[in-house]
Amino acid sequence: MNPSALSILKDHYKSALAVGFLIIIFYFSLQQNYQLFHTVVELFSIVIAFAVFIVTWNSREMMDNKYLYLVGISYLFIGSLDFLHTMTFKGMNLLPNNVFYANQFWVATRFLEAVTLLAGFYVFKTNRKLNAELIFLCYFVISLFITFTIIVWHIFPICYIEGVGQTTFKIYTEYFIIVILFAAGYFLYQYREKFSRSVYILLFLSLICTILSEFCFTLYVSNYSAANEFGHYFKLAAFFLIYKANVETGFLKPTALIFKNLKDSEEKYRLAEQQLKELNATKDKLFSIIAHDLKNPFTSLISFSELIYRNADKLGTEKIKDMSFRMNNSAKQAYVLLDNLLGWSRIQTGILAPSFRTISGADLLAEAKQVADPWAQTKGIIIHIEALSTQSVFTDPQMINTVLRNLVSNAIKFSHPNSFILIAAEDSDDSVVFSVTDSGVGMNDEQQSRLFRIENTLSVPGTDDERGTGLGLILCREFVELCNGQITFKSIPGTGTTFSFTLPVQEHTLVSE
Repeated sequence: MNPSALSILKDHYKSALAVGFLIIIFYFSLQQNYQLFHTVVELFSIVIAFAVFIVTWNSREMMDNKYLYLVGISYLFIGSLDFLHTMTFKGMNLLPNNVFYANQFWVATRFLEAVTLLAGFYVFKTNRKLNAELIFLCYFVISLFITFTIIVWHIFPICYIEGVGQTTFKIYTEYFIIVILFAAGYFLYQYREKFSRSVYILLFLSLICTILSEFCFTLYVSNYSAANEFGHYFKLAAFFLIYKANVETGFLKPTALIFKNLKDSEEKYRLAEQQLKELNATKDKLFSIIAHDLKNPFTSLISFSELIYRNADKLGTEKIKDMSFRMNNSAKQAYVLLDNLLGWSRIQTGILAPSFRTISGADLLAEAKQVADPWAQTKGIIIHIEALSTQSVFTDPQMINTVLRNLVSNAIKFSHPNSFILIAAEDSDDSVVFSVTDSGVGMNDEQQSRLFRIENTLSVPGTDDERGTGLGLILCREFVELCNGQITFKSIPGTGTTFSFTLPVQEHTLVSE
């Protein structure tokens, strides 16, 4: 015997022994008489049905599958009606009447079971938690009504006539039940993701056995025929498979789920801790900007303006021109910083959302060059548009203008006087790649590792001692990502830096917050 076969036998030997034991019991009971066989096989089915209910009821607080929750509770009443079917079988002599009550209980119980297996899929559409007590009460009333229609009021249609066989009502009802079961199989396939793979297979096999059982009960003429016998075998197998599905979902899975939830809780705790660290870093950065970076340009503005005001008649034209130039730089620095700070804070509070439309990549570059040229000219820097895309992009123009303005401003800041900056927009499959390249000081590995991090932003003086906070790059990344793009960079110390970002050329699903 090969190892795989030994492994299968080791894992399932208990089930194999149980099946063998049942076969022996059924064989000897059938040798005695069919009534004994019928009673034995039905009692096994009833015991399994009650076990399904017990498992479900005792694990109802842990069971997260609404379908098995409903089906499990219903099996108490399905088993109870099957008990009445067994006790009223011809020859038990519990009810003195020539009517075949057992056949009536059979078809009523199978119809209730089939409807339950189908209706159970409806509960997946409800968001409310199922009420076990209400389900119990409903099935109790339905079962009581079925019992009264059969043995008290005698209004349930006749299903079997001795010497004739099954009535037309019984046969067509069995076929209708089979149709309901096929519909349940269809919905089981549609909702298969709601079950684990093993439970899905168990339910699928249970439905097949139930359908085969019902088909057998459309064929027999006598209550003691082989078709009737095999119908009971399939029914027993179907009940057992439902039991296995409920045990796995009700006990085995919740046990694993408890440990999974503990692990998830630990991970959520760590994530909350990380978020708190990020919030603290954000708070510290804001205080740093307000206390230092935002204060510096206004200090310069106040100092130089006061010098000019108090000494206008003593200062020469060149001195006033130099002070005015420095005041202008300080004002620009303050404006850019305030603009970035406002945009970034609006993103963090969820106020700012992108407003998408189609715009030419060439238009975006032209506007960026027009805005940046005056500042670039003060350092003798020339901005070249190196490449133009033939495609338009689907984006928020205002956000992307801010991104380009920040990237070009950074390029000017870290470029040497009388150098050049290249801006480009190049086609790339279903996106356009925008880039800003300078031939300035570049960045070392440590400086590169600190980019785009709010808790440790990079603030290095420019070639003309320009100051910044690093917040502009944070804003660029968040704006680009909100516009469904990605931003990257390459830098070589002493050679220069290139910042690139992509934008889609067509409508794109918005990035979820």
